[in-house]
Amino acid sequence: MLVIDNNSFPYYVIFITLSIIAGLIYMYLNIKKISNNKNVYLYLVMFLVFSLFFGKLFGYLCDIKNTNIITSGLSSYGGLFGIILASIIFEYIMPLDKKLIKLSIIVLPLMYSIGKIGCLLQGCCYGIEYNGFLSINYINSSVSYFPVQLVEAVVFLIIFIIANKYKNKNNIVPLTILICSLAKFLLDFLRYEHNIFSLTNIFGIILIVISIILIIRGVIHEKK
Repeated sequence: MLVIDNNSFPYYVIFITLSIIAGLIYMYLNIKKISNNKNVYLYLVMFLVFSLFFGKLFGYLCDIKNTNIITSGLSSYGGLFGIILASIIFEYIMPLDKKLIKLSIIVLPLMYSIGKIGCLLQGCCYGIEYNGFLSINYINSSVSYFPVQLVEAVVFLIIFIIANKYKNKNNIVPLTILICSLAKFLLDFLRYEHNIFSLTNIFGIILIVISIILIIRGVIHEKK
């Protein structure tokens, strides 16, 4: 059993900040390789602003208990939408053969993985009641929980490592979105407040369907 004091430190804010910094560093290092135009670094600002704004907006819309967008959590799907929108807009202004879109999608599992450590230490998004190996007990709770946040962190880190290794492969963008959406959807069953008909899960199912369609289209296009 792991005993965590989730009231002594603002873990969530710190790890969300670290996840954003990691995303910006990844994008910066890779942008240097694809363009010498300094204007492209403006995309890092868009990356930050759009991910935070839409992450907050989706988090607010998905949390019916919270009536304040400022105190609402960050939605990973909202961040995904914001980053995709930012990359599409910037690609339209400064075409880079969709490389920004690809890099933006690939780095998301890394950012999500780091953010989940914050959830684990803060005590949010906790798992179902569980008393086995690596069960989590928070100091103000008499119940032990499954370490779903830790599992998510490990799973999405692995997804990032694989996606980054094969980032030059065809269909890597829809494949990454498909695998991330499937992983998030399935792991949601291990959360304490699981609701298959939640807005988050509905959005995830939509992404799964869209990703499969894009992958099939890509395979057909390659055969032609």
